[in-house]
Formats: sequence, structure tokens, C-alpha cells
Amino acid sequence: MGRGTRPARAGMFLCGMILVPRPPAWAEHPCAKCHPKEVAGYAVTQMARALGPPKARPPGKFFHALSGTRFSIQSTPARMVQRIERRGAMGEYTVAYALGSGSHAYAYLIELDGHLFQSPIGYFAGRGWGMSPGYESNRSPDFYRPVTRDCLFCHSGSARPVEGTFNTYQNPPFEAEGITCERCHGPSEAHLQNPVPGSIINPANLPERARASVCEQCHLAGEERIPNPGKQLSDFRSGMELEDVYAVYVSKVSRDPEGVNPLRVVSQVEQLALSHCARESRGKLWCGTCHDPHVQPANPKTYFRARCLSCHGAALLAKHSKPDFDCLGCHMPQRPVSDGAHTVFTDHRIARRPAPASASVSSVELPTELVAWREPAGALAERNRGLAEIKVGDRLESFSMVNDGFKRLMACWDKFPDDPAVLMGIGKGFLVANDGAHAAQVFELAIQKQPNVALGYLYAGLAWRSAHDETKAVGYLERAVALDPQMEQPYHVLLDIYSEAGNREMVRRTFERYHQAFPNKIDAQIGLRETKGGL
Repeated sequence: MGRGTRPARAGMFLCGMILVPRPPAWAEHPCAKCHPKEVAGYAVTQMARALGPPKARPPGKFFHALSGTRFSIQSTPARMVQRIERRGAMGEYTVAYALGSGSHAYAYLIELDGHLFQSPIGYFAGRGWGMSPGYESNRSPDFYRPVTRDCLFCHSGSARPVEGTFNTYQNPPFEAEGITCERCHGPSEAHLQNPVPGSIINPANLPERARASVCEQCHLAGEERIPNPGKQLSDFRSGMELEDVYAVYVSKVSRDPEGVNPLRVVSQVEQLALSHCARESRGKLWCGTCHDPHVQPANPKTYFRARCLSCHGAALLAKHSKPDFDCLGCHMPQRPVSDGAHTVFTDHRIARRPAPASASVSSVELPTELVAWREPAGALAERNRGLAEIKVGDRLESFSMVNDGFKRLMACWDKFPDDPAVLMGIGKGFLVANDGAHAAQVFELAIQKQPNVALGYLYAGLAWRSAHDETKAVGYLERAVALDPQMEQPYHVLLDIYSEAGNREMVRRTFERYHQAFPNKIDAQIGLRETKGGL
């Protein structure tokens, strides 16, 4: 036997056992027994690959000039390590998860004592390593942007948060990593036990509003999503209407087909609703008209041209002489988004003519008025809009929007007297108005409803500080630290209080605790070094 044949023979036997090629992972999925084609097709889609272990990428390094920070990345199939250096301090992190399919970009998550945080480093298709969206203008970037359950809602099959916490998760943090079949088809237990039509949901057969909600749960973010009392975004199930669980609030100008509506990463539903096709169809056109979620088209131009022809047919062919015309290239081009760090996404407005220059990223206008995508029932309309206005107004530093939300919540408080979200919203309204004493009283009511939630104590501490009662402020802030040592803001406020009081010893002790909780954090290292040096 020649030497060239030996490797093939060795590859068939190991310790006397025949090696059989392992089936692909999707083949072990319970749905694959009856639906192998759909499961195999879905396994390669962007949704199925929305979250997972980090894949090997080219090593890299770059300098963030605004903050004077150097970043470097080492990556192998087994491990990715990201490093940060600034002002003589250094931190090194092993990446736990990659967020995103990689079609446009990857974000990266690290884990610290059961908490998930987002790295400031992202990997972009066609561009390589760079700053993740939102970090570009940060003057002291680090690895500690909290990743909440709402952040993960549309990137994981099922996150497992610890109730009452901000970004703490069970071990493991996910029941499933990528988006699963159940996200669109609903719970599968009954169907697995009795696999007949009607024992599981087919979104295409749902009433119009419930059908749209299946896609809207992830492709409609708006300016803010507000859960109903006692609900979380993850309580939504296929077959419900979105407003049964939460309401989405969008900028009023985004509902105007003639207005300027710059693209965002998650705005596909808003864009499609503005299209002439959707408006003329009176609800018949929906995402599933063009998209099969079980298929990642090998040739998008051909695939989607067939979808266009299914509606426009011969009339469209008569106006387009080239048999291989690209509908998407002209009417749904890839365009830069305003919140995606130089990435491009498909414009779903199906415009007859190219969008004007005024619709470019540079023309983004901040929202001045919010409206519900679909109004929730009864008193929830005022409650949810008020909460949305306070959250968005606070983020945009718009006192008028916060004040509008505050007035709405005060008007409906009697209908939701024990609602922690309403109490926190009203407290924030008082705080923004510099009425710290009243804010503290309302935050204390919220704490009574949720005594183990660190966020309430943080805000009570902020309120008492605003009311110039540092003793009470410190008490609440210390309680926040005790409940969640990996919540950063209480340390910052405590350091400010002790620094203003000239209490160097407490500044040093607080930096020691801060550094103990975040041993790799640059600011904690620098602060501890300087306090020990007598500064």
C-alpha cells in the first residue's frame, strides 16, 4: 500500500471505532425531524446567528485619538482577548459573546461576576476593527456599558436575567443563543407532542395586527419601548398584539411620508410603513410578502426581483427593458444609517426615485414629539407615553419633553398608585426640575415596592444629594453598592460627595472598593494610583 493512502485509512478508524461524520448542529434540532429544509435554511440566516461565541478575526490594533486610548485585539478560534491602554493603565478582557451575525458588524460582550457588559471595540464588515456605536465620542471609553435584558431581547433566543437587577444573569445567561423557531412560531411543546396543523402558530395565518407584531417585536425599536405594568419585552409571544405587552413610541415626524426620515439600524418597520406599496396595499403587504425567514438568498437580486414581479408583473416589465434589472439597487438601496458607525442597511421605503441629499445621515433631527406606533388600551396610553417622554427627554436632555411626561404621569398616578415604573418616572421628573426633596420621597415609595432593586437606591441618593442632604444621599448610595457592586454610577457619586467635602480618606477607600469591583477599569486604576500618591 502506498504512503498516500494511509491518511485516508487512519481517518476512518480510531481505537477500533469507525468515525462517522458528525451531523450539522441544526440536524439535532427537534423541529428538523419534520421540517429539515426550513431548519437547515434558517440555520444560516442572520437571525439564527444573532449571538454566539466569538469567531476568529484578524488580530488588530487602533488608537482612539479623542480619549488617547490604545486598543488591541488577539483572536484565535478558541479565544478572543481585547486590551485597552490609557495614561499608564491597562486592562485585558476575554470576550464571552459576539453580538450580531457579522453581515454588517459584530459587537462583543464581556462577563464580570455574572454581569454582562459591552466592549467599546467592534468589528465591521469591510472595515475591520473600530469603535462600537456610541463609543466614538466617549472621552474615557472602557468595557463597562451594561447589557440589559432589553438589549438582548432581539439578539438571543432566551436570556436568563436575575430579576430585579440591571445587567446580572444566571449561569448560563442564555437558554438559547441565536433567535429560535419559537420567537416567530410561539411555544412548541404542544406541537411536539401532537404535530398537527393548528397546534403551533404560522405567522402568515394570523390576523393583520398580530401578524405584523411578530416582526415588529425586533424590527420596530422607535425612540423607546415601554412595557405595560408587570410586563417585560420578553413576555411577548407570537399570536399576541404587541400592545398586549408593550408600546413603541416613535418620533411624530417619522410617520410623515413626505418628511425627512434618516435611516437607523432598527427602523425597517417604520420605513416600510412609509412606502407607497404598503400604504396602497391597506395591510396586505407585510414583511413576509418579500422575506422568507427560513431562507438566506444566495442571489438577493434575483430572489427579490421575483418578489417585486409577483405584484407588479407585466406592467413593470414593459417599463424596464433589461431582463436582469436590479429592483433593490434602484428602489431599496443600501444607505448609511445614523446610529450604526459607518454601516449601511437596506432602505425599506421602496422609493420610486433616489432619496434626496437632505435625507442623509448628516440631516438627523432629534425628536420633539412622540406618538405611539399603536395606542395601548385605556389609561395605559397616558402612562406609557409619559414614561416614554421622560426616558427619551432625559436621554436627549430635553426639559420640555421630560416635563410633558411628568405631567402625564402625575395626571394618571391615581390609576397606577403602586406601579414602580410610574413612581420612578415621577421621581425623575421632580429630579430634572431640581426638586430633590419631592423626588426623594417618590423614589422611597418605589423602593418600598422593590426593596432589592439597586437602581431605586441610586436615584434616591441622587435626589437627596440634589436636596443638599449628603448624609441621606450617602446612605442610599452605599445601599446601592451593597446590592449591586458592579453598578458603576454609585461609586462616581460617592467620590464626588467625598471629594467636595475634602474627605481624602473616604475618597481613597471608595476608589479601593471601585477598583475591587472593576479591577481592569482604567479610571479605577488611575484614581486609586493618584489617591495613594497623595493627590
